[in-house]
Amino acid sequence: MKSSLTRSFLLFLLLCAFSSQAQDMIQTRLAYNYLDKYEFTDEWQYLTTDMYLLNAGQFSRVINEMEQGTTRARRRDYINLESLFISAQLKNAKLFGQEPVVYPLYNFALQGASDKKNYSTLISDNIESIRIIDKLPLAADERNIDANVEARLFTSDSREVFFNIIANQLTNISKLMTPQAAMLSLVGEFGNLIRNTAQRKEYKFSSTIRLYEGQNFDTRLHSVRVYVFVPSFAKLPALRTPRLTELLSNSPQGFERQKLEAALNFKDYPVLVVANYKSLYKMDALSGSDITSETIERRRVRIEQAYTAGLVTDDAYKQEKLFVEFLRNFSDLKQNLNNYRLNYKNNSPEANAKTLFTVVQDYKRLKTLAYQRDREFSRNHTYQRIFKNEYNSILTNADSYLETDYNLKNSKEMVNTLLDLDQEQTKAYTVAQREQYLNKLYSVELPNPEFLASTLEGEGLYRHLTRLESTLYNDVYAKEVSRLRDLAPTEENISFRNTLLEKANASKCRSCREEVKQAARLFNQRLEEQQLEKEKARLQDLNQQVDSKILAYLKQDDCVENAFKTQYPADALPEYVQRLHEKKVELKKHVAELDALHKTPPKELKLEAVREHNQRLSGFLRRLDQGYADICAAEKNLCGCD
Repeated sequence: MKSSLTRSFLLFLLLCAFSSQAQDMIQTRLAYNYLDKYEFTDEWQYLTTDMYLLNAGQFSRVINEMEQGTTRARRRDYINLESLFISAQLKNAKLFGQEPVVYPLYNFALQGASDKKNYSTLISDNIESIRIIDKLPLAADERNIDANVEARLFTSDSREVFFNIIANQLTNISKLMTPQAAMLSLVGEFGNLIRNTAQRKEYKFSSTIRLYEGQNFDTRLHSVRVYVFVPSFAKLPALRTPRLTELLSNSPQGFERQKLEAALNFKDYPVLVVANYKSLYKMDALSGSDITSETIERRRVRIEQAYTAGLVTDDAYKQEKLFVEFLRNFSDLKQNLNNYRLNYKNNSPEANAKTLFTVVQDYKRLKTLAYQRDREFSRNHTYQRIFKNEYNSILTNADSYLETDYNLKNSKEMVNTLLDLDQEQTKAYTVAQREQYLNKLYSVELPNPEFLASTLEGEGLYRHLTRLESTLYNDVYAKEVSRLRDLAPTEENISFRNTLLEKANASKCRSCREEVKQAARLFNQRLEEQQLEKEKARLQDLNQQVDSKILAYLKQDDCVENAFKTQYPADALPEYVQRLHEKKVELKKHVAELDALHKTPPKELKLEAVREHNQRLSGFLRRLDQGYADICAAEKNLCGCD
């Protein structure tokens, strides 16, 4: 793991010294290397580097040891020393283009002692640390950034070399096509360097290259290297580092200079401590109310510009572009929710159904897209640790929008059911599970089939409905429907038909209900045909009865009429006899009506028509039989005819 982390983007400070042919040098030697045990994955893609110069006053010792340790033939190289210049050159930073750029870190004036033998440096005590870069993005193809740090001595005779270095760097900066503002600040640093050098004042770098101002990145210590400045011929002193290691391992967020000096506890030579921090990529979080087509477009433009400028890695750029696509889907959902609310107020059922299904489409696309991202980037640290939470946050906003009324809640349930079915297409369900799924899929009032057929979501909905209903029909209804189609139309089988219809009507399976109803219709057709034959036979029998009954009724009516005339005076009928006479007159009319009905058979020999005709005939017969019987029972003298 450590070797893998070491190969990951790490600021390797290759500290080199001032060199000339056959001359002793100031060298910067690596004395301690610390690599934190934390597992830095790819999304830790920004680098911050702090430098701490400790024991700066001991540069006097280094210079004097070099002067005293050289041969007399070359001591003239150290005559009239004026300054000690420390610089760093970053090489593999995408931000800087192809031109090498040098950081002027420190410049210290030198002065000789009165005896002309010993030099001293004009360096203040406790020089504060400098942050040379802050959240510098590392390109995907460059996991490390190399830097050369040099400590160079300049004499009064080598000023032109010093100024040539400055001139070259200003020229390189001027070649950048679109320099960042942070890079342009280096121009000011070189100006400060020249001014302070001319005034023989101490110079310290102060313009951190900072690409993200004011943003709260997650940052933690990655590695620390300790370099010691010594003459080239000197032996590297041993450092006691257990306390330093303990400090660093307990300081993931950084450390203070005083604690660093105390833990290092080394005073012999100047020391340069280089602390590297890694920062986690941080995306802009949005709430549902912030997301509009305008804010999405601004985000897209901002990430494109950042990527072009080298501020984000390829992986983060890809994730941002995919997230912008996701935000557009969410924006579409919000717009169609507004359309639905407007149509709902206008009380247009067809428009309501269409806009509601459009909401279903948008919500399903949003959920599907999030699910696809989760699967595609299940092992991508940038997605899992940074973007996934933001996807979930947007989905939470979408869910809350769909809780505002009954139809929207049902729409959400429908989509979640469709997604479950999409993921479990080969799973076997119980009857209860199928009924539950169908209940949710049919909970939304859908637009017309033509509209649904024109959409992928509509096709998917019908595909799942067909699968669920066909399986449910085969498991629960197929045998009973087949039996009903073949059953004879008996009273026992009518009960079976009714039970099956009740069972189907209680189901959410619409095609099952239709199949049962169709079988019941065929059964009813057979039953109707059988009943029609019975009614036709009954009609024939009734016609025969009516033929004989009408004659009997006419004969009895004539008998009763004669009895009234012979037994009771016309002008003095008792009241009860008068009533019986009125009833007899009414019965005579019914006989005429029965005769007319008998002579006018049904125009169509259909069950209801024949049944109604038979019921009227039998009704007349019952009334007439009962009417004449009532008259005879009330006054026997009226019915004495044979």
